Amino acid sequence: MKYRLSIALVVIASCVTGCFDLDSSLFNSTKLSSYTLPTTVIPESLRTQVVLSSQGKKIYGYYVRSNDVNGKFCVLYNHGNRDHLQYYWDRVALLYSMGFSVFIYDYQGYGMSEGESNEASIHSDAVAAYAYVASLGFADSAIAVYGFSLGGVPATYLASSVFTPRAFITESAFASASTLVQSGVLLDMPGTLVMDGKYDNAELIKNVSAPKLFLHGLSDTFIDYQKNAVVLFNNAPEPKTLIPVAGANHSEVPQKMGIAIYDSTITNFILHPN
Repeated sequence: MKYRLSIALVVIASCVTGCFDLDSSLFNSTKLSSYTLPTTVIPESLRTQVVLSSQGKKIYGYYVRSNDVNGKFCVLYNHGNRDHLQYYWDRVALLYSMGFSVFIYDYQGYGMSEGESNEASIHSDAVAAYAYVASLGFADSAIAVYGFSLGGVPATYLASSVFTPRAFITESAFASASTLVQSGVLLDMPGTLVMDGKYDNAELIKNVSAPKLFLHGLSDTFIDYQKNAVVLFNNAPEPKTLIPVAGANHSEVPQKMGIAIYDSTITNFILHPN
């Protein structure tokens, strides 16, 4: 509610001043001087801090190596708009527990990463992340791209414009700047009036040929299911699967599905995407 209110206030101020820009509200980043990551699930010996270059800026990430048979597949995880990768480490732990290797990174301006985020920068960051995963020896056919919320933007960009991954997964992703505004602020105005970028996942998804899995909570009060998940699914070419999750708000999909069901759903999709 606090986040939605902040967006609404920016919109109101924008209408008064004539300056339409919600990018600064979309990227809710927090800076860190260092990362503090738990070792309960993922041993420190199996994770590697990585420094990449994107648009001349240093961006930071972590590669988690799995020794499981499923570790021959790597999940390139694109996180949401809040805070930094440390906040999403529990998601990395879930994927690692399925046996997969994982790479997660911070967008420009997040965590220890330099710079400031916008649509062009997160595309660049995602390309740098993909290049790193590929440099580890993972073929495109061994990389699954996962985008949570805002992470649906770089995930969709990668799968539509950079390479064809083994599997493509979004969770609680938005369709475009317009639908994000309409869902989060409950104002019926085109997103182009309030954002510098289009963030048009609904258009890019038409070019994603990889097998697609869309997860979205039916009780998501931030990114509406009908205006976003259904639009993405309808625009996407086959093969594709949409799983609406009853009772799940924006970040509750794994919990409301049930962790065991979530695990088996993601695992089976990555292992047998077609």
